[in-house]
Parts: sequence; C-alpha cells; structure tokens
Amino acid sequence: MKRLSVSLSAIALGLSAVTGSAFAADMPLKAPPLPVWSWTGFYVGANFGYGWGRWDSDSISAIFPDGVTTTADPDVKGWFGGVTAGYNWQASQQWVLGVEGDFDWSGEKASDSSSASISVPGPNGGVFPGGTCDVRGGCTTTLTTMNANSWRKPWFGTLRARAGFLVDPTWLVYGTGGLAFARTEFATSSSSTLTIAQTLSGTVLSTTALPGSAFSESSDRVGFAVGAGVEKLLSQNWSVKGEYLFMDFGKHTFLSGTGDDTTIRLTENIIRFGVDYHFH
Repeated sequence: MKRLSVSLSAIALGLSAVTGSAFAADMPLKAPPLPVWSWTGFYVGANFGYGWGRWDSDSISAIFPDGVTTTADPDVKGWFGGVTAGYNWQASQQWVLGVEGDFDWSGEKASDSSSASISVPGPNGGVFPGGTCDVRGGCTTTLTTMNANSWRKPWFGTLRARAGFLVDPTWLVYGTGGLAFARTEFATSSSSTLTIAQTLSGTVLSTTALPGSAFSESSDRVGFAVGAGVEKLLSQNWSVKGEYLFMDFGKHTFLSGTGDDTTIRLTENIIRFGVDYHFH
C-alpha cells in the first residue's frame, strides 16, 4: 500500500506540472507599456539658421554745399547660430503653453560703394597748377567723391511666449511672439578729388586729393518678434524643431550730427532649426 501511495503522488505531481505548463502557454503575452508623452518641463538646446533683411537707408551728405540725399536698400544677410532655453506647460491633451529665450551670434552683413561728380566750367585762359588752361575752350573743374558703406548685425536674441496645438502626442505646431533685441552697426567713409582739365582736349592739368572722412556707430536696439514653427518629440528627452521669425527694430539715425546722418529702418527675417534636451 505504501508503494501504491507513493506512485499515485508522483503521478499527481506530474499531471500538475503538465497542466500548469499548458495553461501558461495558453496565456497571452503582456505587451510592454507605451510611453506617456509629456511636454511639461524645462529644456535647453542649440540652434542655427539664416537671416536676411532689407535695411532701407537714407543718408544726407554735407560734402556738397547744399547736401546730397542718397538712398540704399542693402540686403543684410548671413548665417547665425546660438543657444536656446525655455519652459513648456502641457495644459491639456491638445494644448501646450510656454516661454522661450535665445541668443545668437550672427554673420549678417552688407556693403556697397558709390560715387558722385560735379563739374564746373572755368575761365578761358589762365595758368593752373600743372599746366595752362586752353584759351579757346577754357578749363573744367570736377569734384569727384567716393563713398563706401557697410551694415552689420553681430548678434541678436529674443524672449517670447509660445502657444501650440498637438497634432498628435509628439507633434507640436505653435505660434510665438515677444521681445527682440540686437546690436546693429553702420559705417561710412568718403574720399574726394579735385581735377582741373582742359575742356576741349581733356588734358588733365592737376589732380588734388581732398581730406576724407570715416565714421562708424553701433546701436543696441529693442523691438518685437513674431512667427510660427513646428516641433517633434523624438523621445521623452529630445526634440527637433524649425521656425520662422519676423523681427522689427524700428528706425534709428546713425552718425547724427556728423554730416553723414543716415536713418535706417531695421527689419529682419530668419529661418532656423534647433535641437532641445527636455528635463522632466
């Protein structure tokens, strides 16, 4: 009887093991939990892009007695790069609010050159430095002025609010607006020559270089920035984005009181891309 009892116990244990394995095989595998995407938290990052702007410029030169007003529309453009920091608050499943600041070093610049001449007929006959004026046609005196200008924006930054809509948990489309600030620079130089030549033959009798001038000024400007962008979460900690901004710094008169007063309307367009690291 003792042997029979031991055999029955062994059979029962074997059946339990078999049925347990079969039951375990029939149970569905449990899927790993899906990530719960969250936009709330601080973030820091880096950005780079390209900027351009038509800096409408009106200059008044005091070289000539009555003054000469000139206009220029330089395309101040170039590449830039910098850093970004901000905070997001996910107000609901669809809406994200936040604030963002950035600072960029810029290579945006433009330059041009121009010249102007005034010719005045001289007397018939006479002795001038370098030769004798032709009696029949007289002489002509010509004042020629060369100007060179340059415009630069070495750095800029913004401090903006953001409001965005989640197309899905990882795609954010947003609008943005706030303050913009930048350093703007303008420089101009001029040189003049006085030429006396025989009117009929064109023979140059003398050329005299007159004293030139060179002025430059930098101005830190504050204005506004508005724009829009799109951002994609790659993981809980990393995102990439692209955005467009329009910035307006108003008008400023450079070199006021120098005789080369130049009023410039300072506006800017930028397109940039960035990568951010998010802290949760």
